[in-house]
Amino acid sequence: MAVVGAGIVGAATAWELHARGVDVALLDRGEVSGATTGLGEGNVLCSDKEPGPELDLTVAGLQVYDELEARLGAAARIRRKGALIVHRAPQSWAGEAARVERLRNAGVEGRLIDRAAARDMEPELTGELAGASWFPGDLQCAPRAIARALAAGLPRVHTGVEAQAIEVAREGVAGLRTSAGALACAAVVIAAGPWSRPLVEATGVALPLEPRKGQLVRLRGPRRDERLIRHKVVEAGYLSSVASGDAGLQVTTVLETTWEGDVLVGSSRERRGFGLGVDDAVSAAMLDQAFALMPGLAALTRDAAWAGLRPWLPDGLPAIGPAQAVAGLWVATGHEGAGVALGPVTGRLIAQLYTGEAPVVDPAAFSPDRFGP
Repeated sequence: MAVVGAGIVGAATAWELHARGVDVALLDRGEVSGATTGLGEGNVLCSDKEPGPELDLTVAGLQVYDELEARLGAAARIRRKGALIVHRAPQSWAGEAARVERLRNAGVEGRLIDRAAARDMEPELTGELAGASWFPGDLQCAPRAIARALAAGLPRVHTGVEAQAIEVAREGVAGLRTSAGALACAAVVIAAGPWSRPLVEATGVALPLEPRKGQLVRLRGPRRDERLIRHKVVEAGYLSSVASGDAGLQVTTVLETTWEGDVLVGSSRERRGFGLGVDDAVSAAMLDQAFALMPGLAALTRDAAWAGLRPWLPDGLPAIGPAQAVAGLWVATGHEGAGVALGPVTGRLIAQLYTGEAPVVDPAAFSPDRFGP
């Protein structure tokens, strides 16, 4: 088995297969966790989802993170700090009780809190606020460190090696053509994030995957030992932004403190190809929204800004599992902004399906075949 892509999805997939005795090689054209995985906030969130297959997978994924914390310890930098979904407008706040109830019925711990309680939890929330909901089970981690720790436990990792094509014979996958030569394998998992589409579609399987660009801004914290923001803070508009199929620019507010004590400000979404250039106007719009929620942040110094690409599929669900049209072709991509949350459990689901174990969730909704030939 070959796994193409050494982000957290690919590294977890290769590790789960190896743990079950599968002879597996992990390869990436760059370094382990050198692209999308290491560019985000490192969040594992149930609070931003609706009941359905993705939430079921995320809930199952939280248990995998418990195991990762036990195995990797401090290196995983797991902080169970929870998330606050905050509502600036009465209109969005009016529907939050019903949304929280739906999540509770799906097994997610959460509750409504009033403005006073939200500001007690986050003293910097001095801007306009109608109310908030609190989800204590959400966490933050160090996804790049986790991916590299998983890859370090594998016997065969090939970095700086580009997968150029999947060799397909009448019986199915017959190997992989790479920049370092032919790699013999009877099965391959394409876990290359936003770059997965050409490899999959060259075999005749449709995968309408597009890169969805997002920017982040880092503000220098006032003191390295001070957590200016204590939890993940998400403005309610973020929820509709994630679910939207609009290709145009959408800017919403997400805020949190890094492990080192700096402040991360997001979030933007737009589908405009593979460019990673930072748009200063987008950064300014993100900061404006953040300062409206937490005015005190305006006193902090802007330290850095960068962009990354999320792998987006039109129906909002990742593609996970075998492609029935090509024996031996497996797909693990399309997680959009939830790749860190779903990476480890995606690896487990692929490994379970490949070895015949009972899957951790029903995989039907994630089938790569749902897009047709």
